[in-house]
Amino acid sequence: MKIQQINSYRNIYSYKHPNNSVQKNNIQIQNEKKQRIDANLALIYFYGNRKIEPAQRLNQSDYKISRYIAEIGKARYLYGDKAVVDLSMGNPDLTPPKKAKEALKEKVDNLWSHRYNNPKGDGYLLNTISDWMKKRFNVEINPKEEIMVTSGAADAIDHILSAYAEYGDKILVPNPGYSLYDDLITRHDLKKIPYDLYPNNNYQPDFSSMPKDAKILILNYPHNPTGVFGTQKTYEKAVKFAKENGILIIHDMDNSEITHSGKKPAGIMQTKDAKDVAFEVHTFSKAQSMPGFRVAFTVSSKENIDNLLKAKFLSGGSVYIPVQNAAAEALKDKEGYIKTVNEIYRKRKNTAIKRLNELGSDAKPTQGTYYLWAKIPKGFTSDEFFKYVLHKSQIAFTPGDIFGNNGDGYIRIVMSASEKQINEAFDRIKKAGIRFDVAKIDLPDDLKEEIKSMADGTYTTTPKSEKDYKEYMEKLSKRQEILKKRFKNINPKFEHFIPKNNTELPWNILKDGQSVYLQNLEEGRPIFGEIRDIPPYSEEKEYIDLAKEIKNQWQQSKYPNAKILPPYKSAKLYNDACYFVLKSEGKIQAIANIEMQNDGNMWIRDLNTAPWNQGEYRAVKNSARAIIARIASYCLETNNRTIKIATSDSKNIDFCKSVGMKEIGTRNINGIQNTVLMFDEKGMMEYLNTFQTDLSF
Repeated sequence: MKIQQINSYRNIYSYKHPNNSVQKNNIQIQNEKKQRIDANLALIYFYGNRKIEPAQRLNQSDYKISRYIAEIGKARYLYGDKAVVDLSMGNPDLTPPKKAKEALKEKVDNLWSHRYNNPKGDGYLLNTISDWMKKRFNVEINPKEEIMVTSGAADAIDHILSAYAEYGDKILVPNPGYSLYDDLITRHDLKKIPYDLYPNNNYQPDFSSMPKDAKILILNYPHNPTGVFGTQKTYEKAVKFAKENGILIIHDMDNSEITHSGKKPAGIMQTKDAKDVAFEVHTFSKAQSMPGFRVAFTVSSKENIDNLLKAKFLSGGSVYIPVQNAAAEALKDKEGYIKTVNEIYRKRKNTAIKRLNELGSDAKPTQGTYYLWAKIPKGFTSDEFFKYVLHKSQIAFTPGDIFGNNGDGYIRIVMSASEKQINEAFDRIKKAGIRFDVAKIDLPDDLKEEIKSMADGTYTTTPKSEKDYKEYMEKLSKRQEILKKRFKNINPKFEHFIPKNNTELPWNILKDGQSVYLQNLEEGRPIFGEIRDIPPYSEEKEYIDLAKEIKNQWQQSKYPNAKILPPYKSAKLYNDACYFVLKSEGKIQAIANIEMQNDGNMWIRDLNTAPWNQGEYRAVKNSARAIIARIASYCLETNNRTIKIATSDSKNIDFCKSVGMKEIGTRNINGIQNTVLMFDEKGMMEYLNTFQTDLSF
């Protein structure tokens, strides 16, 4: 608070002796002084801690997507993230085109790439877009005047609303339709006017029923969520309606290249005079599998793009040049990526439709997009059925009411999983007894009560992480007893391999047998790995079986340039060490062992990643980091406060430092000077904190 403001409060409440009045006694004066001070302090406190109210638009916004995402998050917490198969979000599981990734990397190394750039877009991408529009739609688009690059399709729509809509203007939006439109309208203090789309009209709009005093009309074809195409007749009617009534059109065409039959949809720019009244928005998020790149573009007339540029100046920002470079290569599609992607989504869609039909659904292929739009059983709301399927089978669909009240009674299913995962998902739905041709009223009463608790949010169960932790502590207790007996008449140093009682373990330790997230770089997909311990003096068969696997999989003749340490090359394993074996999809991705040495410390000995995981073109990423995470966890379980490693390989030294190990000296081994690195307890805890995002529960 400013001093003069404090003084003003003080002046208001200062004591003034009244003229021609009787003098007040000292007690009265002191009491009045106290009252003045209390009042003054109260005002200062009130003024200095006044609550800052958020804008009313935040209370008006209902970001519907967050509602079902939160429910999926709850399911992951209750059942484990690995258990939940997410077929709800339009988030491709495929990796971007190879040439796009290469172009991104190449441009990142260009020193001129990191400067402020043209907010309309880089010339290379603008010209590529112009060529693509001509080739794809046979439409002439001036690259210098009629295109703007934006940070995603939503960013383009946001800027268009900034450029053309005033407070309270009516915005026509499809029902059902993408719910983000609602939130952008709220952000700009505009008025949403839904227009109905119905299956009996193939989800095409009826312009005769729309108010003519609207400012903007949003079209979205291929339609999200139903996947239908906009017809040329629809576009002609839209342009006519817009010209007659002074209405601007935003055609959100973010799914333009994903088709089921191979026939690609028309765009509004193919309609005469469309440029004058319409923006068409395209994104790289779907067909090119580049949602994280945040890049899109919009085309329109020069005048409209100029106005859009003015709006963009109000918020600033432009798309990173390497990202634009990647987008240009993706749009050129020299590798035939779009054809490949369409084949993948077509097979997935057909698989899902077959399985839906087996469960009593009448779902059919959609014309475009990688979505399916399916009716739910009678008597359910979309939200109820979504939660029912999620909690009974751990499969996540999108509830149809997210897209508006005309979407209630449906679910959207996204082809964001492999055919194998889709089949497994429907196997689980079938096992849970869920069918699409059984009405809610026909279900058992106890199940209806259970569904009611799912719908109202009261349904719960013990979270998987808590169950796992409890089970694991019991497992460690049993292991303790086994190892105590095993090491009874052996060197006392082996006590260091025994789990300790009452050891408080962090929640994010990597447990023996727990899954971790890995990346298959060759195929561009995430995979799960599992690490298994082989404690000292285990059954001889375990060592024999492991040695056979190593010998068969890590063939030196097949990988002549790979580094395979002597014990693994000769397949000679030692029973006085604890081994950690990381497997994924039936193959050993990495292996290591630790031993207790005479200095009283645990030492990592033979850490070896699989031959195919070495070098610049390794197939699976994260394997060595996962092994280190398990070793650190093991040390905490057994109350070993340090773990050391000695190596003369500079790459190994760099790796150890990257996970948080500290260089503490050198050690001569067989005449070779090795660098010694160490994890202390704090370092191990810190590493597990950083690794925890790679854990799967």
